Amino acid sequence: MKKFISLLIVISILTPTNTLAISTEDQLNQTQSEIKEIQSQKNDNEAEQKNLLTELDAIGSTINSTERQISQVENEIEELEESIAIAEENIKFSQEQYDEKYELRKNRVVAYYKNGSVSLEDVIDKAENSTERLVMQRIVNEITEYDMALMQEIENEKIQLEEQKAKLEKDSLRCAELKGELEVKLASLNDTKEIRTQYLSKLEKDFEALNKAEDELNEEAERLQKELEEQARNSANTAYVGGKMTWPLPGHYVITSPFGNRLHPVLKVYKLHTGVDIAGSGCNGDPVVAAASGTVIKATYSKAYGNYIVIDHGGGITTLYAHSSKLLVKVGDKVSAGQEIMKVGTTGYSTGPHLHFEVRENGTYVDPIGKGYIKR
Repeated sequence: MKKFISLLIVISILTPTNTLAISTEDQLNQTQSEIKEIQSQKNDNEAEQKNLLTELDAIGSTINSTERQISQVENEIEELEESIAIAEENIKFSQEQYDEKYELRKNRVVAYYKNGSVSLEDVIDKAENSTERLVMQRIVNEITEYDMALMQEIENEKIQLEEQKAKLEKDSLRCAELKGELEVKLASLNDTKEIRTQYLSKLEKDFEALNKAEDELNEEAERLQKELEEQARNSANTAYVGGKMTWPLPGHYVITSPFGNRLHPVLKVYKLHTGVDIAGSGCNGDPVVAAASGTVIKATYSKAYGNYIVIDHGGGITTLYAHSSKLLVKVGDKVSAGQEIMKVGTTGYSTGPHLHFEVRENGTYVDPIGKGYIKR
């Protein structure tokens, strides 16, 4: 869309109030070229919109996938938190069992002490006979093994539960981190989608503007064609009355820009330079004279030419004088060769004080010097 701005500049130059002075066959060709350029830009715009819609679809799919991943991670976090809660309850229960058995064993030892024994072995020693001693030995062994196995089992279960809890907490933390990363990704995707959507809206508006510009240029091309035909009929059917042309800016003979294609210093685009630019040291405000006798058919202002004058010399020959600081004649005035018609200036698209001078034959630009109309 970079060309769109420069294109709009051209359109602003070619508005109906300005184009009467530059209604030539070359200008018509230029307008038709601009129409083709707009059509090309419309095709590019449509292609870009299509690509953008495809990209938006892909972003939308990624957003949906990311949202599903976040939902899955949230479910995993919830399940892990439930597992952690269960593990904590199991650890608490195991701890209570451990404490209960430890307390029971401690109480047993106290009871032994109160009975005059310090251990289960003392109970065995107090047996009255060997049979009773064997029975007591077996009982003591079973109690001891049971207590030790139970305490070890509870201790092992407690360790396993603590390890499980640690793992669950670690997994829960990783899930939370993953959820955070996914939420950041989702936010970025939504931002990207919003930017792309805004750009798509801009493309659509640009496309509408291109359509409007194309319509305006088509209207302008039609108007130029009619004007060109009218000018050719009016001027070609009359006799040339101008006589030999004189230099239009007396005392200044420097050609700063000749006739032909060039890079426009203001618009920064290559286009036909339709005349010659004449300047010289201190020329600002100096008199510009009619190159030949004729009738003023245009004396006005445009964005491109600034203040300018067009003189019809009959026989299809017209001259144009542009960028004036002050116009001294009006439409309908009869002028003679060498008569002052304006002052040198720098209005319109101009980089400094100078005279832009054109000659046209039946509406077509020609080189004023190359065709021999004026000589330095």
